[in-house]
Amino acid sequence: MKRRRGIRLGTLTALAFLAAFLGGSTARAQDIDCQRGDLEVMRLVFEGNNAFSDAELAKTIVTTPSAWARRYLYLPFTVKHCLDRTELPNDRARLIIFYRRRGYPRVTVDTVVKTLGPGAVEVRFKINEGPPIILRSFVLRGLDSVVEKAPIVFDLPVHEGGRFDRFAIEAAADTVRERLHNNGYPRADDVNSFTVNDTSLSAWDTLTVSPGPRTWIGAIKILVTPVAGKKQQIPTRIVRRIMGLDSGRLFRENEIVDAQRALYQTEAYQHVSITPDSSRDSLMTLYANLAEAPMHAARVGAGYGTLDCFRVTTEYTEYNFLNGARRLDLSGRVSKIGIGRPLNGAPGFCPAAKNDVFSNLLSYYVGATLRQPVFFGLRTVPTITVYSQSVSEYNAYRRTTAIGGVASVVWRSLTRTPVNLSYSMDLGRTEAQPALFCAVFNLCDAEERQRVEKTQRLAILSLSATRDNSNSLLSPTRGSIVRVEARHSSPFILSDTALQFNKFVGDASRYINAGGGNVLALRIRGGVVYGRSLGSVTGFIPPSERLYAGGPTTVRGFAQNELGSAIYIASTPFLIVPPAVSGLPDTVVRDTSGIQRRVVPVGGNSLVVGNVELRLRSPILPELLQLTLFTDAGEVWNRGSTSALNGVKLKVTPGIQMTAFSPVGPVRVAIGYNPYRRPTGPLYYEATTYGGAPLLCVSPNNDVPTHFSPPAPVTNVVTITQDTPASGCPATYQPPKDNRFRSKLTFSFAIGQAF
Repeated sequence: MKRRRGIRLGTLTALAFLAAFLGGSTARAQDIDCQRGDLEVMRLVFEGNNAFSDAELAKTIVTTPSAWARRYLYLPFTVKHCLDRTELPNDRARLIIFYRRRGYPRVTVDTVVKTLGPGAVEVRFKINEGPPIILRSFVLRGLDSVVEKAPIVFDLPVHEGGRFDRFAIEAAADTVRERLHNNGYPRADDVNSFTVNDTSLSAWDTLTVSPGPRTWIGAIKILVTPVAGKKQQIPTRIVRRIMGLDSGRLFRENEIVDAQRALYQTEAYQHVSITPDSSRDSLMTLYANLAEAPMHAARVGAGYGTLDCFRVTTEYTEYNFLNGARRLDLSGRVSKIGIGRPLNGAPGFCPAAKNDVFSNLLSYYVGATLRQPVFFGLRTVPTITVYSQSVSEYNAYRRTTAIGGVASVVWRSLTRTPVNLSYSMDLGRTEAQPALFCAVFNLCDAEERQRVEKTQRLAILSLSATRDNSNSLLSPTRGSIVRVEARHSSPFILSDTALQFNKFVGDASRYINAGGGNVLALRIRGGVVYGRSLGSVTGFIPPSERLYAGGPTTVRGFAQNELGSAIYIASTPFLIVPPAVSGLPDTVVRDTSGIQRRVVPVGGNSLVVGNVELRLRSPILPELLQLTLFTDAGEVWNRGSTSALNGVKLKVTPGIQMTAFSPVGPVRVAIGYNPYRRPTGPLYYEATTYGGAPLLCVSPNNDVPTHFSPPAPVTNVVTITQDTPASGCPATYQPPKDNRFRSKLTFSFAIGQAF
């Protein structure tokens, strides 16, 4: 029997040293500049690999194929990689080393370079894995004195009878060591030894653990370095409270990390370190060294957007409010400058926003937010906000809040999945298009609309969670983001009776590195809203809580909020059709031009959106510019008595986008292709020069009885009323079809990636 003795796996063996010399067992692919006469790698093939995927093996070698978009979409401006013949033999050795460390000692690897065309080759690695070494026993020693041994050894990634995988054994050793460090054994260490029989392909492994003495926290010594020229701002007792560590507590390494994170999250320190002493006693002294940052910050910004027009923001932050490391944020925002009263009158600016009936007033926000670093000793971030605002959604609604407040708690016990519980209440009113109330909620009378648009109390209880595994806040290139939110409003939480709903929204994004600086980005988003109560789908839902889609962050082939059903406002006066002409018993009014003046987005109580993006490095200024090919799909609809997708057809809009990376984030210009006609819907005319109902149904072929009264004696105003049926204004109008290619393109401009 041939015996091999190993020491702790963290120490380099001769084989691992060779792997490091060759570029490591997980060698990074190199961007090799292609010179004249070089061979481009158009295909990389692994043949015979069953235990490991192509992606796992590709990470271990240097040879790299050209960018995915170049190989499959034949885009000439993407990154290309060429063959380095000096690295090809080393790649073969890297694969052999990788397989042997994963338990395949008899692996063989051959390389084949095949010509695909002029200057293009395929690199193929032919792998014969051979039989694996079987781990006959795995013994853990040294844990007899450990309290609560079971959770330390639970579900380790090594099992007797499995493959002798040295990476898995090293992972098991790291897991045991980490669990001991988090359970009062900060000095725990381990040594691994193994025996291998090459003839019988058997291995025996022993992990010997030295837990050291169980340790508690002794003294906690805090040293604070203030900003130059100032004294310490945050008292030491507040620092101790934020840290949440007490003398006499069991030493847990993860709690030390949490304490350090909690101090950083106050943003009152530019440096934080918490280190234990090096003594071997059962009591360990902690040294906290902190460097304070400036306790005040102010920022003023200005910008321009197609829907917000000119906007100004201002913020002031106090990081040590009332001398308790509390954060106070005072913020103000004003938008619609140039088109909203009283700061309107900018000629030629914001043509899209000028078409929005809710942009005729300034939008504003004034608020104060107070954040408490610790709440009853729990790892939460309580926040209280008081605000006043007026905010509008393009062509959909305007919400004006005289006074509002939000109380929220962020629970960060799950490090990567903070959970936010919040309660908000505001006293305000929501204005929406009269046609929206009439067509969706059958509230066609002016008095009925005024009743639901009056100032009311809206209280919302919401629960949201976000799991962010992406590698960048502004423009991720790998990882994922998952968000879920539930919102509830009812009299039970002090909301007005007319404002009741339950809303659920979910969003998941995935980012895949496609090589060469290119990224494949995917997203799926869905939501439902129930009106009145959980079991009702047709009740009144406040316009501000309905679901909308379309625009630069959802489905880019549609204008902002215009995906789904629509209502139309006629551009010209109506035609009066008497009974003698229509053959109906009553007079009706109908549109004569067939051209709408305005589209009113309806939104819905159900939504689904999917996005696929291929973000490509630009051939010009690749660090600044990014080209994106995208396809968006989605639909917004109103459920009736069932929540099924019967009859719902997704709208698919492809397009192209150019992104420029700027100090304020990615700035995007997108062009989406929309081959669809606008949907049929009811057509109304705003008869503001008449008395009675200013909103008249003038859909083609409608038979809504219309009555005209004689002119009033003094005002000479004719009063018009309609006997609107229970089914509402007929959805018989569809805008004229325009087959010009330009009319099928939707242009949008935005800051920040779509998702």
